[in-house]
Amino acid sequence: MEDALSVIAADAVSILAGERDGKLALCASPTCRAAFFDTSQSRTRRWCEMNTCGNRQKKARFNARQREHPRSAE
Repeated sequence: MEDALSVIAADAVSILAGERDGKLALCASPTCRAAFFDTSQSRTRRWCEMNTCGNRQKKARFNARQREHPRSAE
């Protein structure tokens, strides 16, 4: 536990000191809201992890669109 906290503290110091290029952001998922450091070129990353939170949100939007406009069975 102490090792994990020391890594987090070292990262926080480097961010606050301006040694890292990026911005601190919150995950856009309403069920996550984890903080992450956005190092993307445009600084517009929305999710902490695309493979988890991003995928869930995109799947939920897709399913909502499918319910709104179901395809007719031919």
